[in-house]
Amino acid sequence: MRLPDAAWYRRVRASERTSDLLDAGAVALVGLLTIAVGIDGTWSDMADNRLPGPAVPLALLAVGCALMVVKRRWPVGVLLVAVALFVVDGYLGGSVGVIVVLVDLIYSAAVHARPLAAATLRSSAVALGALGTALLWGVTHDLQTTVFLALQYVALIGTPLWWGTAVRRQSELTDLATARAEDQRRLASLQAAELVAEERARMARDLHDAIAGNLSAIAIHAEAALAVPPTDPRAAARDRAALASVRAASVTSLQEMRSMILLLRTGGAASEDPTVSAPRLREATELVAATEAAGLHVAWDGTTLDELPALPSAVDQAAYRILQESLTNAAKHAPGSHVRVAVEVHDGALTLAVESTAARVGAVVGSGPDGAPSRAADGSGLGLLTMRERAEALGGRFTAGRTDGSRWSVVATLPLGSS
Repeated sequence: MRLPDAAWYRRVRASERTSDLLDAGAVALVGLLTIAVGIDGTWSDMADNRLPGPAVPLALLAVGCALMVVKRRWPVGVLLVAVALFVVDGYLGGSVGVIVVLVDLIYSAAVHARPLAAATLRSSAVALGALGTALLWGVTHDLQTTVFLALQYVALIGTPLWWGTAVRRQSELTDLATARAEDQRRLASLQAAELVAEERARMARDLHDAIAGNLSAIAIHAEAALAVPPTDPRAAARDRAALASVRAASVTSLQEMRSMILLLRTGGAASEDPTVSAPRLREATELVAATEAAGLHVAWDGTTLDELPALPSAVDQAAYRILQESLTNAAKHAPGSHVRVAVEVHDGALTLAVESTAARVGAVVGSGPDGAPSRAADGSGLGLLTMRERAEALGGRFTAGRTDGSRWSVVATLPLGSS
């Protein structure tokens, strides 16, 4: 048998105010019915104090129902008034409606009172029950009567108090679980934002190193070709060499861009290690050749590329990118300078040092086709930032600056234990 849908009931009681009004109305209806059919005078010992007519029971019932309407706002104060109301009603013989009011307000105080007030209410109820039972036994010495009245006290006071306490604790556990879920959601959101920021920073470094370096090489070769007057016998050969270098740099940029786009489209699924397809330090021969074609004079000291041991992928890639950016900076800021590259592997770390003639930013390095002086490019410092980030991301160190006033030195130390 299918039970009727109770959605209407939940909608009606959705508001706390409406719910309290409905509770008060239901108790009033029960109280009126009991008074109408004569089910009152619940305390037979006090029947002689009962006043004639239903006016007083109805008034007490009305006051009790009014207290139920504001029970959430002042739970303890309303309960104290209800206790006084219950004592007066009990002295006049008692009624079912006022008893139900007291039970409801005890439950409400246990649920809605402040933690200290709720704890005080529980302690007071236990102490009052124990003290009343002891006094009753001391006065009557009647075990049957004492146990019977003690059970009535537990049923009337203890049951709603225990029930309200259980509901309160369950509500607190629910609130705690909700707060914990919200904290976890917020933490997951922060972690996701951090991952996005890290990924964007990595993409910015890759774009700068892979594309900006080659574009700078294109600009340098074009500027060098334009610096030769058209009437110079070397112009044709220089233009052809410049075009060849521009083409090589463009092809390299396209390959780097295709690799990055493929990695982004596949989400890294094409390879477990996204650095596998990236250029390695031992593949820097073409990089050095392109740099020399741009007019730099590169001297390689220390460990040669062929003598390099197997390096972790991340270290290998970072070293290549740092070398690439260092040579690009030298070509931009000190065209035609002498560059010394030194690579050493010792004590579990790879040390890469690039030293070049330090040109002053904005210094004249040639002349354009119109005879105007051509100056070294101004730097934004982004290249130094990306090199430092690459080194520190692997737990390494990075320094860059002038050494003796005429040389610019870049030194990166990368631990081989980095992954």
